[in-house]
Amino acid sequence: MARFLKDGRLLFSAIATLFIGLTCTSADFVTIPVASLWDAAVVFAQWAIVMIALFPVIHLITLNRYVFAVFFPIVCLLSGVLTWFRYTTGTVLTTMILDATFDNDIRISAELMSPGLFVIAVASLLAGMLFAFYRFRKFGLNRYLWWHLALAIIWLCGAYSHWKIRLPVAEKIPTNLYFVTSRYLAEKRIYLKTRPPLGENITCGENRPLVIFILGESLRADHLQINGYERNTTPCLAAEDIISFPNIYSEGVITNVSLPTILTRADGIHPERADNERSFVDLFKRCGYHTVWLANQEPADSYVYFMQECDTLIYGNINKSSYVFDCWTDEVLLPDFETFTRNSDTSRLIILHTIGSHWYYNSHYPADFKHFTPITESKIVSSNTREQMVNSYDNTVLYTDFFICNIINRLRAANAIIIYLSDHGEALGEDGRYLHAFDAPAAHNPACFVWMSQQYKVLYPDRYKSLSDNCLRRYDTDFLFHTILESANIQSDVIEPEKSLFNPLIINQ
Repeated sequence: MARFLKDGRLLFSAIATLFIGLTCTSADFVTIPVASLWDAAVVFAQWAIVMIALFPVIHLITLNRYVFAVFFPIVCLLSGVLTWFRYTTGTVLTTMILDATFDNDIRISAELMSPGLFVIAVASLLAGMLFAFYRFRKFGLNRYLWWHLALAIIWLCGAYSHWKIRLPVAEKIPTNLYFVTSRYLAEKRIYLKTRPPLGENITCGENRPLVIFILGESLRADHLQINGYERNTTPCLAAEDIISFPNIYSEGVITNVSLPTILTRADGIHPERADNERSFVDLFKRCGYHTVWLANQEPADSYVYFMQECDTLIYGNINKSSYVFDCWTDEVLLPDFETFTRNSDTSRLIILHTIGSHWYYNSHYPADFKHFTPITESKIVSSNTREQMVNSYDNTVLYTDFFICNIINRLRAANAIIIYLSDHGEALGEDGRYLHAFDAPAAHNPACFVWMSQQYKVLYPDRYKSLSDNCLRRYDTDFLFHTILESANIQSDVIEPEKSLFNPLIINQ
């Protein structure tokens, strides 16, 4: 055992791991907001956990000199490139970037090249080759191969067996090279699978209004001024003829769980429909609608199929993920939205998947929307006061109000309807708990409201009346499928009218 520990291979693997950790992985941590030395220590501990998880991977490839000579320089090269973009543009590797990379031609990829990137790439490759050369010269036949192999495998299994470690590690350089690529391939397999058309008997109305569905993020109903909140968080919406539904219940409290129920016929009795049926997008397309998904969030395996159902899919920020803490706002969606609403043809369904009020709140509104102060100063939730958390959150609500009113202003003269529904709510210190992804009343109560243009209200006065009559009733989020199809005059045997917000006969009291 003593000779096993002293043969130098463990030390070599540790140095190689630290080299990547200090030169590359650290780029994912230096931009994390901290407010104290304690916060910095927590961030350092998170970096150290990534190093602990990375070590068995590096040690495993060092066991064979040829494997190490091939893979380690490549890892260094790719990690160096990711680090360059992380520092210069704030870019992190996402499945959206891989999708764009494989779809782009050589000219577009060449536009990303720069002298600085070339220097970093060459330096990273040379560093990897130096490690490989040292490995060849220093270590010969490994008498303790099976000991090292067993150690690496046991360590590897232990480090990645729990999702609380695996999830954050998977988003960091260089482990994201494997995990993001694996996720991209898994998502591609999902949306390439064929699902049967939805419904058989479809009737498409002659009048085709412009239907806008804004898919919100973490916006709880009771923090909207239009729902009686004491703060002026929705000044623009308060001036509009908005019908708000403050008593919506979301069974899912994370996006991956809630979205399939919102987009499909899935409900508490038939959750399997989310996995084997198409979304309402399919019926819109079969009725001649051009369907558009404008995304300000990255896809996930539970709903990527529905995104790909759309005729047009545009990502607003392909380089952002939930581990990015710089500016990431929804205004990026507005230019494309304006493009698709510019002409007089209203037969369009446009879905805007917003980043809304996702944590880290300060990232999701511009500086001129810092209305409620003091705001959070640290990504470490426990280092902020409840007042700071609520203030930063309410600033995101204020910005969402601005964003939605920009959309309304573009549709005033059209025959149009906007349905807003957040994927879930957010806990803000009730019982000492924050954010979502756990069972909390506020996390189950997403914001929801409807806006109709004057032309739409004139054409469908009964719908406006039904919304007004039903606005205080309780609904589950599975209402959306049936409501949005009815809003576009689409009828089908898969629609349950009693679940629609427009139906005066409500079974879901």
